[in-house]
Amino acid sequence: MITIMKGFKYTITVVLVLISLVAFSQETAKVKSRRKALEKQEVEKKKAQKESVNEGKERHQNIQTKVVKKRMKKNDKRNKKFHKKRAKARRNK
Repeated sequence: MITIMKGFKYTITVVLVLISLVAFSQETAKVKSRRKALEKQEVEKKKAQKESVNEGKERHQNIQTKVVKKRMKKNDKRNKKFHKKRAKARRNK
């Protein structure tokens, strides 16, 4: 009789532990929505940062003189051409 009770208590304890693990391991809707909101905020933050960088670059170019703008444009073309050749040479190795 005593061994049956011990086995019964053990079984009940194991069942209760398993039920609690299953119940508490799942995320609640509140946690999921909070996680989604944080991810969305992160995406918006990165997007805003990219936009501000682009605006800064554009403003920087707009305040330059005509001669400097021309020189910058020439250097951009030269750099693109140079990097394109380097990338092609790396791929061919």
